[in-house]
Amino acid sequence: MNNDWYLDEDFWATFGSLMFNEETFAQGNDQALALLDLMDSQPDHILDLGSGPGRHALPLAAQGYPVTAVDTSAELLRELEQRRGQLPIEIVQADMREFVREQAFDLVVVMWTSFGYFADEADHARVLDNIRASLKPGGRLVLDLVGLEYLCRNLQPVHLTEYDDGRILVERPELTDELTRLDNDWYLIEGDQVHRTRFSHRVWSAGEIRALLANAGFTPISLYGGYDGDDYDFDSERLIVVAGEGG
Repeated sequence: MNNDWYLDEDFWATFGSLMFNEETFAQGNDQALALLDLMDSQPDHILDLGSGPGRHALPLAAQGYPVTAVDTSAELLRELEQRRGQLPIEIVQADMREFVREQAFDLVVVMWTSFGYFADEADHARVLDNIRASLKPGGRLVLDLVGLEYLCRNLQPVHLTEYDDGRILVERPELTDELTRLDNDWYLIEGDQVHRTRFSHRVWSAGEIRALLANAGFTPISLYGGYDGDDYDFDSERLIVVAGEGG
């Protein structure tokens, strides 16, 4: 398996349109507005790490918030550039393991499991250190993750999706490495062609992610089962973490 799959532009060129279609952009709009309601104060400047083509950066900026959108993929950032128009979005091509802007942001968001791509555990701690350095005093971090508790109860060994344009996606996910990683085999059938890829990302239980953030100096830490602020439990499809800069 290629540990740096997220740096492969061919991956995004082939599979990006499945992840980032108009339906998922509409979902991103709703999620972005809902997460603002979880905040105890409104931010002046937002950092969207792993922004992709802007599913969340665009609606946040449409609400009038300046947004800095950071991603490694030139392919995805080109799409964001096309969609941006006159919205107050700064586009930066950079790796979240390297990007730091000292005390520049009131809110940092890392959405839709973009935190967890790395094979080296130290890289996740490094990203958290960068985020803390980039937050203003009293700033907030939002992580949108899939929780291990939900995966253990609901993971399907095979999932098939048929798209309106005739493409078919077959997904084969598997929890590995003592339930710490979610490996995915994807097969995209497009006419007489089959595109195959394999990728992996880190998954945490609620307790594990709380401990990781606490060790990085974040406090307070709140865990939710969705953007509506409900409690996180076994039936929660998403694990939404809101953490303070810690002072």
